[in-house]
Amino acid sequence: MKELLRIWWVSLVVKLVLSALIPLSADEAYYWVWSQRPQLSYFDHPPLVSWLFYLGHIFEPLMHAVRWPAVIFGHLLIGIWILLLKDRLPWDKIKIWIYLVLLSPLLGFGSLIVTPDLPVMTFWSLALLLTVHALEKKDLPSYLGLGIALGLGFCAKYHIVLFVPCLLAYLTFEKRWKDVRFSGVFATIIAGLIFSSPVIIWNAQNGFASFEFQIKHGLERTSYNPEWTVSYILGQILILFPLIFWAALRAHVPRNLRWLLYFGWGPLLFFLLTSFRALVEANWPIIAYPAVLATALFHQKIQKWARVSVAFWGLIIVLVISTLFTPSLRKLSDKVEEPYVFQKLSSIAYEYSPLYASSYQMASSLWYFSKVPVFKLKDISRFDFFDTLPEAQPQGNVFYLVKRKTNGLPKWISEQQWQMKEIKTISPDFVVLEFTRP
Repeated sequence: MKELLRIWWVSLVVKLVLSALIPLSADEAYYWVWSQRPQLSYFDHPPLVSWLFYLGHIFEPLMHAVRWPAVIFGHLLIGIWILLLKDRLPWDKIKIWIYLVLLSPLLGFGSLIVTPDLPVMTFWSLALLLTVHALEKKDLPSYLGLGIALGLGFCAKYHIVLFVPCLLAYLTFEKRWKDVRFSGVFATIIAGLIFSSPVIIWNAQNGFASFEFQIKHGLERTSYNPEWTVSYILGQILILFPLIFWAALRAHVPRNLRWLLYFGWGPLLFFLLTSFRALVEANWPIIAYPAVLATALFHQKIQKWARVSVAFWGLIIVLVISTLFTPSLRKLSDKVEEPYVFQKLSSIAYEYSPLYASSYQMASSLWYFSKVPVFKLKDISRFDFFDTLPEAQPQGNVFYLVKRKTNGLPKWISEQQWQMKEIKTISPDFVVLEFTRP
């Protein structure tokens, strides 16, 4: 146990150091902007990721340590799973699981990047721990805690709702309904509703816009493209690593741990089904990964195969980190280079006022790096949080817009007879425009 705790602490310190050194990605900057305007919830996602950034404001003088509360919270997932497995598996198997998680692309290095995935994974894992306790002990505090975990998980990411069908399937097919304390279920429901109320209230006040957006986002196509399903399957096999995926698929899990199958394969199967309706993003089934990796521990060759997986992903992570800290290598990937491009571009926020940007990614990054409010120009791209702000619509007779040269302009520019003049070109990609009207 002491060795596992040492691994937990050392890996946390490494995460904190790296997360402070790496600039925020555009999406992270977007969530940081949310934390500048605290709300019960937001159009794009529930609010918890912004709440974690809000807690991180105190660390902003320390480079990019604004991530720290979220990184620490996400790292609690490993501690929760140690509690889940400690009386059910030998310590050497649990250590293998920890290394698989730490060297996983999304659960390991990916946990340095603050997205709604971090808190939802922690609350999913906490809910699973409390479910196991509730079925074994039948105590009311476990049921109450389960409701709190699910409610706060709903404030992190809507994917937490998949916990319920996974649990129902487990209780039904494993014949565990006899272990359910139904008075406790009532406590779970009440606590869940109370702690998810910020999201419910916000949606009720805003025509359930966030719920509608997420449903359309996940099931948006009317025709089927086989590439959606093929890319989903291949992507998940790669993320979990082929040998580990096969080990989990062929493992013989003992009866007292068969909940791993439902909470691991359940979300993966759900998103497999949705891949017949729309493109599934690679990170959506992330809630399944801890359980799938734990399932793989029951394969006879897991120790040997885990070494291969850890070595492979360890090498990839070293290459990624080397790329991030080597300016000449960043150009190999637009996604890697983007935060550094926006960081350099952010100096224009001091030159022009009021300054607008042509995407939420650009506006958020310029605002974060300069600490000068920069808004996305209303209706210039798909509807998002910025479009809900009154500042997204210029109020005076002059404003400035920084955009990529290929981006268009909203219709209201011509309808309101704004006059446009190009006043600055920044590299081959960006231009600053001045708009005036009588």
